Order: sequence, then structure tokens, then C-alpha cells
Amino acid sequence: MRNTIILSIALTGTLGLSCSGGGGSSPSPVVGKRDASPAVDLAPVSTVWQFFDVPECGSQAGYQTVAAASATQVGFATLAPTGSQAACTVEGRSGTTTESYNICVVLPSASGFSGSIATAQPYAAMMGVGLAFDQAGEPMLAYTGGPSGSFRCGASDLMLASVSGGTLGTPNDIAAGSQSSGMPADQAANCVQNVCNLGDATGYWPALALDPSSGKLAVAFRDLHFGFADTDFNSSDVEFAIGDGYSIYTVDVARGGGTYARLGFSPTGKAAIVHYNMAKPAIWLDHQTDQGWKAQQLFVGTIHEQLGFAVSSQGLHSLAYCDDTRQVLTYSESSDGSTWTAPVDVDRDGITGYFPSVAFDDSGNPAIAYYRCNDYGVGSSCDPNKDGLYLARRSGGSWTTQQISGESGVSDGQYTALAFVGGKAVIAFQSSYYDLVAGASKAILRIAKEP
Repeated sequence: MRNTIILSIALTGTLGLSCSGGGGSSPSPVVGKRDASPAVDLAPVSTVWQFFDVPECGSQAGYQTVAAASATQVGFATLAPTGSQAACTVEGRSGTTTESYNICVVLPSASGFSGSIATAQPYAAMMGVGLAFDQAGEPMLAYTGGPSGSFRCGASDLMLASVSGGTLGTPNDIAAGSQSSGMPADQAANCVQNVCNLGDATGYWPALALDPSSGKLAVAFRDLHFGFADTDFNSSDVEFAIGDGYSIYTVDVARGGGTYARLGFSPTGKAAIVHYNMAKPAIWLDHQTDQGWKAQQLFVGTIHEQLGFAVSSQGLHSLAYCDDTRQVLTYSESSDGSTWTAPVDVDRDGITGYFPSVAFDDSGNPAIAYYRCNDYGVGSSCDPNKDGLYLARRSGGSWTTQQISGESGVSDGQYTALAFVGGKAVIAFQSSYYDLVAGASKAILRIAKEP
């Protein structure tokens, strides 16, 4: 592992970049934007942040990275494509293959941070990963695993396992099919012809969190039913299960939701799940109240990949996302999960706000790690010489934004995952570049640690 201490982030590199904006396509031209962010844009970090490469996760690591933190420890989990294909049998046909991914878990080590390949699974698409510390401080991993479904190639069950010393414990198969114990009464009409209880392709986009009131782990995930037809994706469910028994309850019924799922708990043990619906583009919230589960839309429109969501120890619900039409970092919050503030722009300087991750500092202030892919007025696609990893922090009601990493010629800051430990920010992110010698694009996972 290489431990690099960077005194200045205005570095000059000789590497080119395959600039995809992290999502595989260039962003649309920006219309009606101003180079006047409502936040104070500070100079790049002048203090000494520490940067750690995590080569153990592979040369394509850093996709769908998530963070977990307790009072004294931090961890990250990420997907890493292996470049190989895994065989599976679908509908009795042999010769079917799908891409194989490693799931890498990153924990602090004597030299900084170290990654371990916890498990490898075939996936028909990248479908997220979940990580949390249980009540005893043990890292727990939620992932899509198990065999192929009857009609979908690749992993199709929701699995939960401990990760001790980087080694995966015996997995608990939480969900192998679409059946659940119930659903909110006001959504029952969505379950036409029992669609919400049919199929065996489930466990996608798992989000894991600890209920502080009971000490139990809970998981939210997407159920794709049979997982191959448009109707499966457009009628997907969002499921919720909490230990010890992990009985599954459908909280969002047959609306097509569950992408980029994030889960949090209020101090009194009320769960809140935010997720994105691709079928009818919108961000949805499903949350527990004294009257049962309630659902509401928080934003209607397309967003860039990833949602930032967290609930503070005081019960503040915070949501960050990139409005894909305006290409800005947008933020909204709620003190109770029901009544939300009007969305505000935190950063609208250039093409910005990609891959947001939200966490709270020790004072209960929200912070957002994200990727700014270009400056204002210099084009409509990402530029590896003008992009970077940014951190927005709110204090006293005002936001500041600051570049944390911005190496020239390298696209650094995609798939961010933010946590605070001991009052200090720790950010995992993907750094990608084009290796001229190898003639291939490469991506590594990096960790930035505030001094």
C-alpha cells in the first residue's frame, strides 16, 4: 500500500483520462446556470490531508462505494469489476455469462487503510453494496449474492454476513424471493395480480443501518421479481427487514423504486429509506411514523448517479442529490422525516454535485462529499484538469465548499463515501485515469483523511 501525504493538490500529471463523468455518458449541456454558488467556495485545502491508495481492491475498484462509522471506527465497501465473466444457466440454456465483481471491504490498518476481497459474485449489472457496524462494533456486509434466478443471470438473493479481519463470515440468506409479510394499506392496490409477491430476483441496492433504539441491524433493498422484463423493473418493490428474525415488509409497492437506496434511523428507532425510481424519475422517501409506513416524493425529475442521505443523532434527515437537468448539488432536510425544506443549491459552480455522500460531524452539522466534474463556462463535459473531489460543510446555517483533491489529468472524486470519526472527515472515492503504457483505463479506490 502507498501512503501519500499531499501538501498541495495543484499537481501536474502526465496521464490522460477516459472521461465518462462516472456514469458512462457525458452530461447534457447546462442551461441557465450562474457561476455564483450560494456557498462560500474556499481555496483548496492548505492543511495536510492524508491520502491512501487501496490497491488490494484491484485496478478497477471504487464503484458504488459506501461508508460506515461508529464513534471510534470507520469502514468502506466497494464493488470492483474483475473483467472476467461468470457462467450461469437461465431458463435451462447453457453458455450464458455475466460480469463478475469483487466486493472489497476497507478498514483502518497500521499503515493507514487496507482492503480485503470479502466475496466475488456475478452480476447482471452493478447493484450496490451495504455496510454498517453492529452493536458490538463488528463490520457487517449486505450484498446481492447466491445463485442466479430462474430468469435472471447472476446473483439474486440478499445476503448479510460479518467481516472479521477482512474475511467474510457465514452468510445469512435474508431474501431469496419476492414474498413479504405485508405492505402499507394505502399501497395494496398497486399489487395487481399479486405482482409484488412473485419472482426470485431480489436483494439489489442493499442499504444497511443500525437502529440506535434497539441495537438491531436493518436492511432495505430492491426486489426485481423475475428480473428480466421491463415490467419487472417498472414494478419493482422496496423491501425492509430488521433483525433478529429479518421478517420482510414491502414499504414501496410495485412503483419501480429501489435504485440507489439509502437507509437511516431516527433516535427513537423510526426507519427512513430514500431511493430513486428510474421508471418514472423521482426520489421517494418511505419512512416509519406512529401511524405506520408513509411514502412521499421528495423530487421529481432525473438525477445523476447516487443519493446522499443520513439521519443525525438528533433526528435531522438530510438528503443531497445532483439535479441532472441543472447539474447542481441540491440539498433538502427534515427534522421529523415528514416535513421537508424546499431544495436549495449548495454548489452550482460548473457541472457539479455528482456522486454525493452525506454525513454529520460531531456537532451535528451536515456535510456532503461530491464530485465537481468541470468549472463554469468551459464546456458541457467533464475535464480531468478542472475536476476534483469536493467537501461542502454547513456551520452556523451557512455552507462552505472546498476542493479536497484535484490532480491534473486524473479524474478524482467519483463514487464518494463520507464518514466522520473523532470529529474528522474521512472520504473514500474513485480515482480514474488512462494508463498510456498499458493502453487501458484504470480506476483505484483512494481514502482522504482530514488531519
